[in-house]
Parts: sequence; structure tokens; C-alpha cells
Amino acid sequence: MTMRRAGRPGTGRAGRAVAITAALVAMAAAAGTTAAAGTTNAAGANEQVAGGTRSPGSAPGAADPWTFTNAAYAAQDITTTPFVGNGYLAERLPAVGQGYQGELGPSGYQLDQQPKQRTTTSLVAGVYNKGLTPSVPGMEYMASLPTWSTMALGVAGHTLDASVPQDQLSGYRQRLDLAHGAVTTSMTWTPEDGRATGVRVEVLANRAQEHLAQVRLTVTPRWTGDLALSALLDGAGAQGIDATSRGVSTATDTATVRLSTPGDGTRVVETQRLVAGPGTKVSARSAAEPADAATAGEDWTLHVTAGATYTVTKYVGIASSNDGATTDPERTADRIVENAVRQGWSRLTAQHDAAWAALWKPNIEAAGDSGLQGDIDMSYYTLYSSLRAGSSWSIPPAGLTSLDYNGEIFWDADTWMFPSLLAFHPELAESVVAFRSRTRAQAEANAKANGYAGGIWAWDNGPGGVCGDLGHPMCVTFEDHLESDIALAQWQYYQATGDTTWLKDDGYPVLKDVAAFWASRVTQGSDGKYHIVGVTGPDEYHEHVTDNATTNAGAIVALRAATAAAAVVHRTPDPAWSRIADRIAVPTDADGSHPEYAGYTNQTAKQADTVMLTYPLGYVTDPGSAAADLDRYMPVTDVNGPAMTSSVESVVAAQIQQPGCLDYTLFENSYRPYLKGPFDQFAETQGDVPLQGGGYGPAFTFATGAGGYLQTFVHGFGGLRWNTGGLTLAPTLPPQLASGITLAGLAYHGSRLTVHIGARTTTVTLDSGRPVPLTTPAGARTLTRGRPVTMKTARPDLDPTDDLARCGTASADSAQPAMYAAGAVDGNDTTTWTAAGNSSSLQVALTGRSAVDHLHVRWGTTRPDSYTVEVQDGSGSAWRQVGQGSVPPLGDLVARWNRTEATAVRLSFTGAVPASVASLSVPRAEAADLTGALTTDGTSPGKPTTVHLALTSVGGADARHVTSGLRVPAGWRVSAGPAPVTIAEDGHADLQWTVTPPADQATTAARITATTTWDGTTGRDTATDTAVLPVVTPSPLGSTVELESGAMSGGAQVASDHGGYTGSGFTAGWYAGASDTVAVHVPAAGPRTVTIRYANSLGGQRPPLENVTRTITLAAGGGRHQVQLPVTGSWDTWSTVTVPVDLPAGDVPITLEVGSADSGSVNIDSLTVN
Repeated sequence: MTMRRAGRPGTGRAGRAVAITAALVAMAAAAGTTAAAGTTNAAGANEQVAGGTRSPGSAPGAADPWTFTNAAYAAQDITTTPFVGNGYLAERLPAVGQGYQGELGPSGYQLDQQPKQRTTTSLVAGVYNKGLTPSVPGMEYMASLPTWSTMALGVAGHTLDASVPQDQLSGYRQRLDLAHGAVTTSMTWTPEDGRATGVRVEVLANRAQEHLAQVRLTVTPRWTGDLALSALLDGAGAQGIDATSRGVSTATDTATVRLSTPGDGTRVVETQRLVAGPGTKVSARSAAEPADAATAGEDWTLHVTAGATYTVTKYVGIASSNDGATTDPERTADRIVENAVRQGWSRLTAQHDAAWAALWKPNIEAAGDSGLQGDIDMSYYTLYSSLRAGSSWSIPPAGLTSLDYNGEIFWDADTWMFPSLLAFHPELAESVVAFRSRTRAQAEANAKANGYAGGIWAWDNGPGGVCGDLGHPMCVTFEDHLESDIALAQWQYYQATGDTTWLKDDGYPVLKDVAAFWASRVTQGSDGKYHIVGVTGPDEYHEHVTDNATTNAGAIVALRAATAAAAVVHRTPDPAWSRIADRIAVPTDADGSHPEYAGYTNQTAKQADTVMLTYPLGYVTDPGSAAADLDRYMPVTDVNGPAMTSSVESVVAAQIQQPGCLDYTLFENSYRPYLKGPFDQFAETQGDVPLQGGGYGPAFTFATGAGGYLQTFVHGFGGLRWNTGGLTLAPTLPPQLASGITLAGLAYHGSRLTVHIGARTTTVTLDSGRPVPLTTPAGARTLTRGRPVTMKTARPDLDPTDDLARCGTASADSAQPAMYAAGAVDGNDTTTWTAAGNSSSLQVALTGRSAVDHLHVRWGTTRPDSYTVEVQDGSGSAWRQVGQGSVPPLGDLVARWNRTEATAVRLSFTGAVPASVASLSVPRAEAADLTGALTTDGTSPGKPTTVHLALTSVGGADARHVTSGLRVPAGWRVSAGPAPVTIAEDGHADLQWTVTPPADQATTAARITATTTWDGTTGRDTATDTAVLPVVTPSPLGSTVELESGAMSGGAQVASDHGGYTGSGFTAGWYAGASDTVAVHVPAAGPRTVTIRYANSLGGQRPPLENVTRTITLAAGGGRHQVQLPVTGSWDTWSTVTVPVDLPAGDVPITLEVGSADSGSVNIDSLTVN
């Protein structure tokens, strides 16, 4: 998702907190108070706290993964604000536990709205305004209603609301109870000496009664006198909606606010009823109807006595005119509160608890890991709080937790959240597909208005589905893959439920419209294939490209699904659907990977794109091709992108089951960097920094990320895929989760089954319903009651290897987000462990006790200066140092020591930059082991170059039958590989290939990979080495070479968001590992100078941002030079530095890079060689 439109004035209200405070101050001033002696515990002070402030992955409580508790009051931090929701109505609560709070930081894409501030919100599904942006009058934005939880207290001129000073609070606890969908906040409020008051606030959105919210306030003062209460429907929370009228009855303690959304005319009514608890006497009451017409309520005065406890309950009924069954929202809201008062708190909460218990009965269970279990439950709580059975509103990227992305519906619903819902609750998932069916007529109108057949669902909009002005680019030629995402979800719903009536009436019409759209959208080329021109794929960094792989493959999947669905409902499909599907171009490179789009040269991608060909599209089924896509795109995907990428990568890694445990590394990366605050809520990005330079904060809570994370269990480790004739299961488990994962109560065709994935064996049990056909790695089986099906759990970490560290339990004293310790030992060099500081340590438990005499480190983006190696012989034994030394400036580290027995190894590092380890291997002492270095110079189109692989035997035996193969891009010529060789212990071998790019090759930084295998003690051992081969056309000596024309890699990319550059832009993204290569033709060898034009101002890849001299490395003519780049004053101010170099004659590559000892974080415009 990305939006780049101009802002407009906001419609929120300010100053309501001041009004509340003024009213309470006046009430308190009119009453006297008497302090009571003693230190009686306040209400809630003895409450059992199930946990403390949590960090991601830590246990929420000793034995209760259902409860998150925050004990650190932080009023201005959005990540400390929990929420309640029942799928129809929801409210985010401030740290104080009730009421409205604004100014919580930059919001996450509140599209076209100003101010872009995070606030607590009160939302109702389906309530949107329309036409607030004149340029796109059809756009609909979700409205926020008056805050219904407000129960502010007043004592002696002080107010307990969201603005209360922290020093007035003690004993603070805020508890989110996932099992019961409730938030309880307790504290002792002491506004001044002698006025200590125990306060407890309970808030819930009743799951059993969708129109009902409940608030209960309990106070225990330690003083005697008058306590003020302001119980409101608070208009400060209303945004994008207008009040039409209001009313307050002090006789019945009822207040009502009536509202309507601009442009759309949706009528909404909020009604509250206050009930004083036993022994709670109201000495005075008055209507609260301030100037803000969206606010109504009552101000009460309670005469209280020290040590006594008082309770006030608020029941809130909310209804809208577009609820479907509701024709009179005011009557519905009134009826709800009347009924609530009759039933009472206990009966209502019992119904509510029972409804939540039914939702939680099917679930993902993580054996023995309460922290992981809590994160699973919190993720599902986010989804469940935003959806109800029988609705057709779908789910926005932030669910009903905030106005981020304005509550509009994107592919997030169909692709990222829908599968996790469908697995356990098809009745909730139906809301997603029903939304598309309900908006089908508008989709057809959108297509017609844009000159296409079938239907076009708007990339971003509300329940109307209008493409703004019916010509807005967000409807066509933008992310057209949405149409295929919609089709896939429709087909999956049928596959999972088997509901042919639904398919006939709802699903097939959508599938048919999508297929008709694609048939009219493709263009047949001279090659006879069909192409899709002018699209943006999921990678939003590259817009308006041709043949985006995910878009094209998605079109194929959609066309074939429509054809299959037609057969089920006995309709005749358009024969063009199959013909076109068979001939849509999805290019494949020689290594089996797929270029993201035509002309793609490994530029940085925003998020998962091409890897989605394997999952969820299922277009790629070959494990080698899936692995090639994964290896190609993991290194170039922006680590600061949205929280969906690693989840789909983990599912793909689990599917292909390469030796090692890459799936676990990616699984960790899918949630640990994104869980924020004491309640482990998903944020859209790792850091809370503005996105796209527009001052927008990342979305919070990011339900999309939660949905993707949950798929790693069901579709990753469970290997679940829906089919029309049965359910496919391919279970796998990394060693870090060897205690087991259980998918309890999976839904399929009306049956329920449980899949227990154990460390060695997976057992599938039919809990209820008809027999279920299963497709397993061992063949087809039928699951029946009383006859469980068992199958082997795939364990690729147990594939033969002499590397004792591979997939061992790894830990580190620090790590940067998404660069955790497991990344160093997962068997894949693309993932890394990167320390958070310049002094660090990494340790790994070996596979049993074994003799070892060396280790092998392949570095990531940065390398330290020195290292120390320690070993441990037996659990709990002392660490013993066996080696130390300096880290070589280039190449791998091979640390040797005298042979010794060990069960664990620890590496400690120091240096000017953090250690970054791509792989740590600790081979058996008696095994052969090889290190390699793949090197090449840049070349020009059509010109051959030599690639060298220098291999060194560093193990305890000769490396026999050594074979190496080189993988290059499609269309390139590569000479035959070297014959198998034996490399003696401590021996060397230099293998060579001649590589020639095509004569018409565009500038590129091509990734080449050498794979080497040799005989180990338990089988063939494997190592891979990669290098970047730049291909650039040389420029004349003395000319200015624009860096944006170079061969960029490692994250370097073209930008133009600052002034003063020459050419078409400049290069940015100069962080660790980034490089850019150009070339010049040098007529004669000799000394030359390279002048670099750059900008350096306040910046950095991660906070803290700095304004300091920075460095890069210049590599040319066989020499390497670190270049100092002083501060230039601003990013629009450019300066130059000149570096002397010696260059040979001919076409000479000139490379700028951020090496392991460089700081980078600059912009570079051009260079000139003289």
C-alpha cells in the first residue's frame, strides 16, 4: 500500500479535554472533602497481575499467555494503548483506561486528511464519509465516532483523564485479557496529599451483542467528600462525521448523540445509560451539552466515604443506518441499552465471555512457549476484534483499531488476513469475499468507465467501491494484481468450504468478472505471448512497468480459477480464458528465478513480490525455482518495508525445505521486529519513522502484518493448501520449535480436524464432521473419526552435514531488528546476524559433543576488527578461550586452534562497526572443509570477462570430488565448468569461467553464484559463494558520469527528492553493502583523479540521525581507497572530493561502495575521471 496525495483540513475536534476539566473543576470546587487517615488498599491494588511490561517473544505471564499487562504508565505512546472490539464496534483506549486522547504522533496514512495525528478512535464497521477530497469525489474514508468510554473523575480541582500527570498515579496496571476481550485499568490516583483514590475501569465491546459496549468504573477513595464524574459520549473523538442533534435525560440517566457522515449520509446513533451500583448515591446530576454538538452526557457528583467502594456502569448502544437489518438506528441503540440495564453486567459479560470462548476454541497452539502463544493470540485478537460473521465490510489494514489508511479496503484483506481467518473461521473470512461480491456492480461500472470488460475493484476505497472519479489511476494501471488477489480468495473460499451454492450465486460472478477483465487487459505481442503493460506490482517502488511477474502469474491463476469454477457451477467459460492463461508471459532466468518485471536488474524492492509466485499463488511449484526466487529477492528487499515480506518468505522456505532452517529465521523476522509495546501489537514497519517522506507514521495496529504472521504456522509449518478434492498437508518443523505446533480445529468442508506437528511425527485427527481426503508427502489418505493419520514431519535441519553449528541453538548479546542470531546458522548466507553494538558476542550450541579445531565465518554487510573464540565442553561448564586475532579486511574468517572437544562455541567481537555474520560454521575436526572467494571485474555489454573462484581446503581431510558450477543470468554465455578436483588438506585451487553478457545487455549489477560440493563424512557438503558482476557501457575519460546510470546493487537506488543534482537524479540508499559501478575508457595507463560529487547532511539508516563526516570506498584499477565526505550543509547542497588513483589502460570499472569500515548514509550525484 502506498498513497501520495495532497492533504486537506481535518474534521476532528479539539479542546474537549479542556471542557471536561472545566466542568469537573467546577463540580469539585462546589463540594468539600475530608481526608481520611490510614493506607487502605485502593480498588484494584490487590489485583493479581498476570504479567509485566513485555518485550516481543517474552512470556506475558508465568502460565497465562492470554493476558498482557502494562505496569509502566506512558500517556503519549501509541504502542501502550490497547483496544477492544467485537467486529462491529471497537475503541482504542488511552493509557488511563477511558476517554479520548489525541496528539499521539504522526498517523499511518490517514489519506488526504490533516492533521495527520494518531488518536484514540471509536469505530463502527461500514461507517464512511464520501467526497471529502474534491479531486476524487467517490473516495470514502472511515469515520470515527464520539468516544464512548469517557468516565473522567474530578477531585479538588484536578481531573483524572488522559491528560493526568504521571506523578499523580501509583500502582498502575493496565491489563488486556484476550480470552475475554476486555481491558481493565487500575491505579491509585493522588492529585494532592490526602486525596488518594483507588480507581478501576473495565471496558469491553460485547461479542454476543454487536451493538453494545460496556464500561464499569469502580472507585475506593481514602477520603470523605464529593467526587465528580463526567460520563460522556465525547465528540473530541469524532472525525469525518457531523452531529445532527443530541439529547440528555437526567431522569433516566440517558444521553444520545445523532450523527451523519458527509457525502454518504450514513446515520449513526450513540446512546449511553448510566447505572449507579449498590451503595453508590448520586448527590447531584446535570446534563453535559457543551458547545461541541457531538458531545452529550451527564456530570454527576457522588458523596463518598473513606474506605468504601463505589461503582458506576455505563451501557452504550451504537447503531447505523447501513447495518442491514437496522432501519432505525436510534430505536436499535435505545433498545440495546434498555435490554442491557435489565440483564445487568454479570449476565451480559457471561454471554460475551461465551462468545469469545467459541472463537478461541479452534486455535494455533505453541507447546511450552507462552510468549509465542501470547503473540499468536494477540494476532488473532486483532483480526477477531475487527470482523463478525454475517457482515460484508471486509477488514482494513488496521482493522477497527485506528483510522490508519482511512479504513479503506486493500489487497491486505484478501491476501494477508483472509487465509488466516479461513483456516479456523470461514464464517469470519466470508466477510472478505462478501465485500467483493457486494461491490461487484460498481466494479463492473469501473471497468466499463475505463474501457475494459468484466470488473475492476478499486485499489483503495470504502464500501462503495468507486474509483474516485472513475478515471483515477488507483483503479487501473496501478496495482492490477488486486483483481487476481480477489479471485484467488474467492476460489480459496470455495475450496475450503465446498459451498457450491455460494460459488454459484456469489463467487463465480466475481471470478468471471476478473477473468473477463484480464482477457481485455492483456496485449498480444509479436512473440505471440500476452503481456501486461503499465502496471505496478506489490513492489511499489517500481511503478508502471511491463510484465510484473506477480501480476502476470496472478492473472494466469485467476483465469484458470474462473475456468474451473465455471465447470463446478455448470457454466460455459469463455474459451479465451484458457488460451490467454497458457500464453501470458512470465519470463524465467537461467537460474530458475523470475525477473520482477521486464528490464529488472535487481533494484531494491519495497516488499515481497516475485516470491509470491510460489505462495500464495502456487504458480511456481518447482522447489529449485522457488529457492532461486527466494535467494534472489531476500537480499534486495527493503528491511524497512512493511511487515508482510518475511511471513510469505517463511512459508516459501518451509515449502521448499532446503537443508537448514531458513524457515525459522524468516519466521522470527516476520514478527519480532514489528511487535510493539506491552501488548505486542503489530506495527507496519520496524521503526516508528515517517513513510515515503510525507510525515506519515507507520500504521498501528497493523492487522495485515498479524495476518501474514499467522500464515507462517498454518501454511508454512503446516504446509496447508486448500483443494477442491481434499486438503493438502506437508508439515515441517525447525528445531527451535521442536516442542511442537498444533493446529487445533482446522475447518474444511464443514469438518473440523486437528493437526499436531511433532518433532518427528505429525498426527492428524478428525474432531467432527465427514471424512476428509488428505494429500500428504507420503501419498493420499482419508481421515475418518477414530482413525488418525500419521506422517513424517519434515526436518531439513537434520539433512546430513559436517557443520556442527547448522541450526544449533544460537543466541547473541544484541541484534538489530530482523538480524537475529539464528540467521548466522540457518544454512543460508543471505540472512545474517548483525549486532546492535560495536562489541558483541554470538554463541551456538553444537550438534552433540564433538572434536573441533576451526570455525568459518562469512561476513554480512559489516565486519569487526578483532575476534575471540571460546568453547564449552558440556552444558554449564566454563568457557575456555581457544583463539583470537584480527579480522581480515577482505574474505572470510577461518579461525583455527588445537583440536578439542566442544559442545558449544562463542565468538566475541570488537571494532569500529557492529559485527555482521552471514554464516558461522563449525565443522567436525576430521571432515573436509572449503572456503571460497568469488571475484570478477566489471565488463561491458557483449564483452567477455573472467570469473575466479579461489577455494582453500581448511578442514581435517582432503576435499575429494570437488565440483563447482556457476549460475549466471538468462541469455548470458558461460564457459564449461571445471572438471572435478581433489584439494588436499591446506591446499588451494583456482577455478575459472569466462562469462559474456549479451551485446544488448542493459546496465546491470548481475548477481552470480558459484555452488561447490565435496565429499563429507555424512554425505555431500555444499557451499555457495556469490558476487556482483557489473555490466556498464564505458564513458570517455574526462566526462561527467551520472551515478544513476551505473550498475547499482546492495540497496543503492536512484532518487530525485532533493534539489541541485545534475542529470536525471542522484543515487541514494548508501548504507552498508550498497555499491554502484560505472566505467571509463582510459587510453593510457597512469595516475588519474576521480572527483565525486555528493551531499551529506543530517541522516543515517537508523536513529540516532547524525550530521557528521561520512565515508565510502572507491575501488578502481586494483586499488581501494576510503573517501572522507564532510558535511555539505543540507541535502540540497552538493560538494566534491577528489581522489588520486592509478588506472590501467582500457575499459576500467570504477566502483563506489559502502564497505565494512564505512559509514555511508550520503547521496552521490556523479563522478569525473581525469
